[in-house]
Amino acid sequence: MEGLKGLLRHVPAYVLLQRVVGADRLRYRCIDEIRPGDSVLDVGCGPAYYFPRLPQPVTYHGFDTDAPYIDWAQNRFGGENAGFHCGIFDEDAARSLPPIDVVLLLGLLHHLSDEESTQLLDLAASVLSPGGRVISVDTCFEPTQGRISRWMAENDRGEYVREPAEFEKLALQSFGEVEGEVLSDVTHVPGSYWLMRMTTPNGLTAD
Repeated sequence: MEGLKGLLRHVPAYVLLQRVVGADRLRYRCIDEIRPGDSVLDVGCGPAYYFPRLPQPVTYHGFDTDAPYIDWAQNRFGGENAGFHCGIFDEDAARSLPPIDVVLLLGLLHHLSDEESTQLLDLAASVLSPGGRVISVDTCFEPTQGRISRWMAENDRGEYVREPAEFEKLALQSFGEVEGEVLSDVTHVPGSYWLMRMTTPNGLTAD
C-alpha cells in the first residue's frame, strides 16, 4: 500500500490511473456544471489535470494539502486567473476569497466524518455568490448497485461511504436546496457515485 501511495505521488502515474479506471470521466461530468465567466473554488483539487477542460474564461482557486500535486498544477496552469494553494481550506482561506459561483468537492465527503463534512459544507456555503452552487461527488452505497460496485464501495479508501439519503441529510444542514443523482455508468470499473448540487445557503431565500 505504501508503494502505491508513493507511486501516486508521481503526478503522471496518478493521472494515468484516473484515466484507466475512468475517474477522469466522473470529474468531467462534474465540471460540466461550470459556465464561462464563473469563479470556481476546487477543494481537494490534486494536480487539477482537468483544468484545461474548464470552460473559459473562469477564475479558479484550487486547494490541496499535497505539495507535489499543487506544484505540478501551478507550474502548468497557474496564472493571473488561476491560483493553486497548498494547505487546508479553512476559515482564513475562505475569508481570503472573492464571492464564488461554483465550489467543487470532488471525492471529499466520503473521506470526512459527519462533523467534518458539516464544517466543510458550511465553509463552502459561506463563500458562495448569490445564485452560486456547490457540486460534490462521492462513492456511495445504493440499492441497485451490483456486486462489483458494492465491493468497490466497501473497499474504498474513504471511511465514510454513505447512502445518498445520508449525504443529502448532511447537505441540508447547510443548504436550503439539494438535488442529487446516482451515477453508475460513468467509470470503466463498475461503481456507484452520488452527485449533489447544493444551492441557497441556509438563512437565505431562493431568487
